[in-house]
Amino acid sequence: MDTFEQIKTVYVSSAVNSTPNCLDWGVNGLVIYGACNAIHLYDPQITNESDGRVISSFVAHTKRVNSVKWVQNVDSCCQQDFVSCSTDNTAILWEDIHPTGSYKVYERLIGHSDVVTISDAIRLVNQMLIIVTAAGDCTVKVWVKNKNENTSQCVQTIDFDSILCLSLKITLLSNTNCLLLACGLSNSKIQLYMNDFSNGDSVFVPSHSLLGHEDWVRSLDFISEENLGNLLLASGSQDSVIRLWKFTMEESYNTCKSNKEFDDTLKLESKTFNVTKQDGSECVYVIQSETVISGHDGWIYGVHWKPNFCTEKKIELLSVSMDKTLAVWAYDENSGLWVDLIRLGEVGGNTLGFYGGKFSPDGNSILAQGHNGSFHLWTKNNNGSWTPGVTIGGHFGSVEDITWDPEGKYIVSVGSDQTSRIHAQWLKSKPANNLHSGNWHEMARPQVHGYNMSSVAMLSSLSFVSSAEEKVIRAFQAPYNFLENMSQLSKINFDSVDITKCPLGASVPSLGLSNKAVSEDDCKNITNQPKKKDYPEHYFIPLSLNQPPTEEDLIQNTLWPEIQKLYGHVYEVYCLASSSNHKWLASAAKATSLELASIIIWNTENFQQVQKLESHNLTVTQLAFSPDSKNLLSVSRDRTWSLFEYDIDTNSFIIISKSDKHTGIHTRIIWCCAWTHDSVYFATGSRDGKLVIWGQNDQSVDNKITYCAKTDPLIVSEKSFTAVAFAPTLISECKKTYFLAVGADCGSISLYKWSYEEKSITPWVKVADLINEFSHHLTVKRIKFQPLLCKTDSRYREGVLQMASCGADMMNLEFLSYSIQTLRHKIES
Repeated sequence: MDTFEQIKTVYVSSAVNSTPNCLDWGVNGLVIYGACNAIHLYDPQITNESDGRVISSFVAHTKRVNSVKWVQNVDSCCQQDFVSCSTDNTAILWEDIHPTGSYKVYERLIGHSDVVTISDAIRLVNQMLIIVTAAGDCTVKVWVKNKNENTSQCVQTIDFDSILCLSLKITLLSNTNCLLLACGLSNSKIQLYMNDFSNGDSVFVPSHSLLGHEDWVRSLDFISEENLGNLLLASGSQDSVIRLWKFTMEESYNTCKSNKEFDDTLKLESKTFNVTKQDGSECVYVIQSETVISGHDGWIYGVHWKPNFCTEKKIELLSVSMDKTLAVWAYDENSGLWVDLIRLGEVGGNTLGFYGGKFSPDGNSILAQGHNGSFHLWTKNNNGSWTPGVTIGGHFGSVEDITWDPEGKYIVSVGSDQTSRIHAQWLKSKPANNLHSGNWHEMARPQVHGYNMSSVAMLSSLSFVSSAEEKVIRAFQAPYNFLENMSQLSKINFDSVDITKCPLGASVPSLGLSNKAVSEDDCKNITNQPKKKDYPEHYFIPLSLNQPPTEEDLIQNTLWPEIQKLYGHVYEVYCLASSSNHKWLASAAKATSLELASIIIWNTENFQQVQKLESHNLTVTQLAFSPDSKNLLSVSRDRTWSLFEYDIDTNSFIIISKSDKHTGIHTRIIWCCAWTHDSVYFATGSRDGKLVIWGQNDQSVDNKITYCAKTDPLIVSEKSFTAVAFAPTLISECKKTYFLAVGADCGSISLYKWSYEEKSITPWVKVADLINEFSHHLTVKRIKFQPLLCKTDSRYREGVLQMASCGADMMNLEFLSYSIQTLRHKIES
């Protein structure tokens, strides 16, 4: 549709999957990483003037992506394809179809009978592509695709019986046509395979087993020593040790041997193998254990050589460990040892270390993958030091709920990863009538909890409440340090509040769930206290930020103090909603009876329980106050909705309308509901694929207000509607046309316009489907439009609608719809 061109994604927030080798940095400068079932293309844009963002997303796997790998080109071509592996027992070869980073599925590699865990691929000068994949079925498969062929053939299956292959690396020996394949195994061995493609044979033959490690070999990487024809293999293992293996041509080996003095008692066992050079002559390679690097205290999940084509000729090795550190190693000629040039990481808080890390193509940056899905970026300065850089991030579990702050300046999200997060634009300079001059980033993590989060509701621009899989509702207040940094980074003014009266920050005591307020005096006292070596406390440290916070600061130094706990529900709180006048909070919990399914109304001024509303027999799935704060709508698993109205005389809410099996229309669970911006109509969406818009019945009986369906429902039988939201303004004034977004359990989001006319034959008109990179691939949990405060709002004058969505695929997405005027013109015409 034409209007689809007016819609684009401006922000994608998603963590990397918690599996090793799930990110890779290509020679084209782009990073690929797996996020749930999708693969994201991330452009780091490491410059002083810009910051990176996700530029594309690709979905083809039906289950979690386990690893991704750029295809290495022998001719150093910058155009790169990549291979992804998944829990759906398949690997996929993705082909580059556009220079700006568009990829399509070129071929599915189907053959493994279990989870495909890792892969590697190389494209030779003659354009022959060799892909190797390893899976939980204890096999490694070799796939070959020739230049003029459209499909890859599985030419070999290497069966390791009951032994798992945990790491793979394939390389081309210098000046030969011989490929060398290394497999890191769960029996602590590294198995080598050889293949001489000059003979036309595509089968790898076993060569040698490298012994030395005492636990699973988790990572392998080759690098060639320029002009020498030698090869170095680095291996990292769960025994916390890195081993280097040297492959030397026999001529070079004998030369080195004659130039050095050797003690026969210390001489290590060597192994040899024969290969054919490109000129047809035979040569012998000698394999020796070069050295053992012992510098980590935890399992080593990644080793990565600094790229060969970097300007510095010094060979450097990056190692990534679960001991929360990364190290860069280099050979020191004075001592004859491999020493660590720099140590990075040491993440605080409740993290579990790193799962992977890569050098940038120029070797001046390092991107690491945390166990909890976080990204960590460091860039090398001119003086040789490394500084943390701005990178992306997001939830590493299902994002259950999102909400805008009342003024539409930032977004709060909560997820099953037990965190709440705040997202806002980073504006490096105050824009002049331009709201979209900066990228969005995660600016704070107000709550790092011990339970999966379920819902969030804003009470004001400086406070919110959240619920989790517990019986308690927790209220939080923005600290002074957060407001100060948001003013600096997002150019948000908090002039209406005396922010100096807010607590400085917050911290979480050991074994605690409640964020405690921290004052300036507390910070001074903590600084003067001696640090505990065995069980260090993770105290709050005030930040003065000129860029979005790093993962380390997000975990520890951006918490919000908890100001209140609300008790009242018997079972886990399931949903929350707050009124626009900031006076009421409604909550509901999981339930199987009328009493347990009651809705509790709270007064937000004193957090006292006002009343309980009984109407539903099963769990209330969503609550929504009307924008004028006069009505409360609830929908439930019992397939009904209830509408309550605030009565000024009794200062309480009373039920005024309720659906039943005769008038309800819905025949399955009602998952979602939403009000129009003028509080006239509301919509309900359910598992039966029906979306119904309700309004007051013009023919009320006995002076009682009743509600009925205003037009025929929108029916999409193959979908289950799980989220709905109305835009905060009319698209067409003359026809009184509303604009709404509807999300489904398949991940799709559709945009519709709806108008109520007595004789309207087609009240529903689809405007666009947000699909592929513009959509989720699992259940859409919530959709929220950015609020427009009034018609003098600059966003309204610019004709901009912004919409945020979240889903079970770990993604927060914000879509930007250009030009309300353009939409109006297209719809009205």
